[in-house]
Amino acid sequence: MEKKISIVLLLWAAAASAAAAYELPSSTGTHRVRFEADSAGFNEYTRVIDLAGDVRLEELSEDDKQLKLIRARILSVNMASRTVTAPSDFVLDDDTGTVYGKSGFFDYGNNTGYINEGRFLHKNFVFRGRSVRIDKDGYTYKKASLTSCDEDPPHYRLLASRLYLAPERYFLAYNTVFFLGKVPVFYFPVLYKPLGGGTPFVSSFFPGYDERNGFFVKSNYVYRVNRETRVKAYLDYFARRGVGMGGELDFRRPEKNISNISAYRIREYGRETDRWGLNGGYWHSFSRFNESDPAQYYSQSFFRLISDPAFNNDFFRTNPFAVSPDKQASLAFTRKTNYTVTRLSVTGRDERSAKDPEKFRRSYESAPRLDLNVMPFRVLRLPVLNSFGGFLENVREAGLPYYQKKGRAAWTVSKTVPLSKRVILSPSVFYDQSVMLSTAAHADNAWTGRYGGNLNLRYDRLWGSLDLRYSVQRRKKVNGFSLDVSSADRGVELESVYADLFIMPRSNAYFRLRTSYDLRNFYTASFADRLAPLIAEAYYAPRPALDLYVEDSYSFSSGNRSFVTQATAGGKETYFGAGVANYSTDSGAWVVSNTFGFRPWRTSKWRAEAVLRYRLAPRKYFQFESFRFFDKAVSLYRDFHDFRTRWDLRVRAGGVKEFFFFVNLKMNDPVRYDSLEEKSRRFWHPWRQEGAARD
Repeated sequence: MEKKISIVLLLWAAAASAAAAYELPSSTGTHRVRFEADSAGFNEYTRVIDLAGDVRLEELSEDDKQLKLIRARILSVNMASRTVTAPSDFVLDDDTGTVYGKSGFFDYGNNTGYINEGRFLHKNFVFRGRSVRIDKDGYTYKKASLTSCDEDPPHYRLLASRLYLAPERYFLAYNTVFFLGKVPVFYFPVLYKPLGGGTPFVSSFFPGYDERNGFFVKSNYVYRVNRETRVKAYLDYFARRGVGMGGELDFRRPEKNISNISAYRIREYGRETDRWGLNGGYWHSFSRFNESDPAQYYSQSFFRLISDPAFNNDFFRTNPFAVSPDKQASLAFTRKTNYTVTRLSVTGRDERSAKDPEKFRRSYESAPRLDLNVMPFRVLRLPVLNSFGGFLENVREAGLPYYQKKGRAAWTVSKTVPLSKRVILSPSVFYDQSVMLSTAAHADNAWTGRYGGNLNLRYDRLWGSLDLRYSVQRRKKVNGFSLDVSSADRGVELESVYADLFIMPRSNAYFRLRTSYDLRNFYTASFADRLAPLIAEAYYAPRPALDLYVEDSYSFSSGNRSFVTQATAGGKETYFGAGVANYSTDSGAWVVSNTFGFRPWRTSKWRAEAVLRYRLAPRKYFQFESFRFFDKAVSLYRDFHDFRTRWDLRVRAGGVKEFFFFVNLKMNDPVRYDSLEEKSRRFWHPWRQEGAARD
């Protein structure tokens, strides 16, 4: 057996001074390399050491920590230029991963080099390149491939003309083609993924088909800029409609700004104009204008704008709110002190036109509106609380071609009087003044006053409470001070007694019963007509995986008005839900909603979710006058070795018949809880399923 040879070289000192063959400077703790081999040969003229056999070359730090390790059968070390050449197979290890190569060259002085036929294992990724350039910032791959599959051959891979890898930071690939096995599937112009904590970049794809748009492919690109900012890009292709593009921006700094905006546009084949949607809003807190002003200033906005009433239903069908055929926008500025809240706002709302369903009509516009609310306060140390609130606005309502100037203000005086440990009396009185300033020649200014009060008696126990309340509101004549007795209601707008019983015997159950009785005497009515519908609701959760709810509204004069019940059992993946509703407007029919979540068998890799909503009109037992599904949806989930997939089928009223396939690489899975995504989803898009990137 050949004798093992061990040599230590100072990286910088070896090139700075001449030395005889094998006459090496002593170690001084500086940055250096150390190598071992079965045999070694030294050329004193070229200062090249040829190593053969079981070669190990280590790069060491000043504190003797290993930075790099090269293992090979043959290596050449040039002491003059501080370079290492590997003419055949080698393996390089460092703290970022493992590199395999057919041959390579390393310049330790400049921290550069190249590798032929290189393969780099980093985290759960495998990077390959026909040629790989190395510098202090990372690796540059030409004719590269990327995968996170540990099979050989891999189930999938991304081929790229060029790929930049900065270990522990990011990779960036150009002109990439996604291959499933040997079959090319998608083309990506650019693919970028940071490699620091979490998963800042996620790409998702939704191939599918629907009756209106034909075959389509929807793609999402989500990038986490930092812990406060997330951006999303949408690029979609519809065979019958064209190419749609859009994006979304989330920013969340709760003490300063919370914002969300999403935009989408498409020029459909044969149309001369774009169809588009713009949704979102913001809340922003301003800094103090000066040190002596303790007030808080902030602004907020909300908008849902679309080009036409049918836009969302054609392209964004998951969102139950977005598919509504209306648009609205509001903008407000607020000043808040310890005593007052002042708000200046602009609001507009458009609804689908009944005459032309493809267009909108303005239903409400307030520009501007000024609101003022005063925190409860005392006057002259009197033992009562005073509160004040009012507004003044320039408003145009539906059906009017002109703006009106309206205002209203109310002053309330209240007092809480404990009668005993369990009985509390809460009386209050108020005066309300409304005004309409004339903006049209045929109308005059109108001032209308209202006054009234409330008297609430509460009996409070640990198991619940009983509230009995008397309320009255009377109206004065327009531009007068006397009661408006000449009108049909004789100036009495409200005079009723209310009863509200709330029982909560334990934390997982409650029962509530409420109604009211109209005491006004300007019209003749029976006891049943004066009695408001009796509303009863009950909730019970006998165990964590079972919720039961029922509500009924019964009118003593006209019969049952509505009945709603809902039962949900199960957990996150395996569950069953059933809801039944009946309304007096369609008393002969029942609306039923069923939801399911299950695995076909316990060890199945498939999981299913289904939604069925239908209307049925029973005739007698198991016979129906009509039975019609108006919403059907089925989702199938399956995780493969490298992918998470979902198949969705949805059929519902409005001509929606679609099927699409969702696929996401496991390499995109987040490694930790993403609070920005979750908080944004709950605040701006509560209808989105957890993990969904768009509506």
